[in-house]
Amino acid sequence: MPLVVPIGPMYWDTYLYLDAAHRIASGQLPSVDFSMPVGPLGYYLFAWGLELFPAAQPLLLAQWALLVVAAPLMAVVLWEVSRRDRALSLLLLGPFLVFAIAPSNAQFYHPLPGLDGFGIYNRHVVVLLYVLLSGLLFLREGRTLALFCGATMLALFLTKITGFIVGGLFCALAVLAGRIRWANAFLAAGLFLLPLVALELLTGMVSAYLRDISELAGSNSSTLLPRFRTVITNKLDVLLPAALLALVLLALDWCDGFQRILDSSFVWFSVAILGGIIFETQNSGSQEFIFIWPVLALILVRTKNLKGHFRTAVLVLAAFAIVPTMTTIISKSVRAFAAGVTYAQVDAPLLKNIGQVSARWDMIERAEMIGVHYADFREAYEDLARKDQLPNWQYFADIDNQVQWVLSAESAVEALLAFEAENNVRLEGLMTLDFTDPLPWILDRQPTPHLQIGADPTRTFGALKPETKAAIEAADGVLRAKCPVTWARRDIEATFAEALAGRQAIALNPCWDLLIRDGILPS
Repeated sequence: MPLVVPIGPMYWDTYLYLDAAHRIASGQLPSVDFSMPVGPLGYYLFAWGLELFPAAQPLLLAQWALLVVAAPLMAVVLWEVSRRDRALSLLLLGPFLVFAIAPSNAQFYHPLPGLDGFGIYNRHVVVLLYVLLSGLLFLREGRTLALFCGATMLALFLTKITGFIVGGLFCALAVLAGRIRWANAFLAAGLFLLPLVALELLTGMVSAYLRDISELAGSNSSTLLPRFRTVITNKLDVLLPAALLALVLLALDWCDGFQRILDSSFVWFSVAILGGIIFETQNSGSQEFIFIWPVLALILVRTKNLKGHFRTAVLVLAAFAIVPTMTTIISKSVRAFAAGVTYAQVDAPLLKNIGQVSARWDMIERAEMIGVHYADFREAYEDLARKDQLPNWQYFADIDNQVQWVLSAESAVEALLAFEAENNVRLEGLMTLDFTDPLPWILDRQPTPHLQIGADPTRTFGALKPETKAAIEAADGVLRAKCPVTWARRDIEATFAEALAGRQAIALNPCWDLLIRDGILPS
């Protein structure tokens, strides 16, 4: 029973999972045969899930695949906590289920209801950090905790390196605070490293992954400090009550004589907030700061016998720090599913799972119209591209443009199949000059290796590598999207210009060109 969900802003990020899954299924290894901005775990989970559920809705599968890893780890925590305090275990379980299941971010990018198809791996990271803090704060010290930490840190490392760094900060505090003995800390490190060593020896994936991340960090180092400012200004709704709560906790610890300095509520809460800020500097939207919930649960347990204004201040500020984020994520998800009942499914039968999206009828009509408009007035958008401007300021966040991309891809597949039938050829190796490239998966063709999935000229592109040049030259066909012409598509083509030299350009339709390799068409 294929599920259909309302398409949301920047939804085309979801197609990266389809691209990666197709590459993995064809024998390519992440970071070895293709580059990516994050770790391989989420892509492998998605690929295995797609084999199990071939008609899965891509966004829901990408979101929920993490439960294969996160749910057993969280179950370890809940099993032990429930034996001591059933209410506390429910307090930890409820938010975990909400954040792990809800495919929505904490920020609004469009006024119409829709599910957020971007920042999925960032949502995975914060859920894993939620699990990690729950274990560090509520599991008893011992080998179970060591095994738990090793497994969770391994999942974080293979999901996103910045999440692993923040998780390492939390684990270091746990060791210094005496929650983990040094012997068990070394055991956890061994359990973390052993699978990575095996993976490196068998595939070379780990060193390639670190090399990709190093190159990505080098190309984005100049934006680090401005991102701290962006995080603080964007998340004042969390950080302001959090700062006030930290002052209250500091006063309580002062009155308590700082009997447990490093294991104090103030230190744990402050480090959790600091970790959130560090992670959000490399995050383009997700469920920000949700992993402070386990720390707040610890604070509530420690202050349950507190009386007077201090108790009230703790409860009120804790609520202001986390409840608005949670209610936003819940309300966005519920609103999207409720509105989706009245939406129309986008007509894209050739795109397989990608067509399992819906939108308001007027958005679909506008998307159909604007595709024709882009073709009729291409010169105007070429002029905008020359000035490094998009068709509108929030082009990628606009739902009509996300729908237009789906309809345009449908026309590309239809036109390419007609071209192949007319010329009695089949193009085996394909690629697309665009941010996302699910067309080889849609057409069941060989994806071109040694490319960056999620091609962003401002963040993920460097100089053209020899192996990339050779792979592009060997591809039978390269698809070029023209509706609309954008500076990003222009820059991607310019990066690959040397590898594309000598190809014959064929207009498949007003919105798509095929750059075909010499020797494919009959003379």
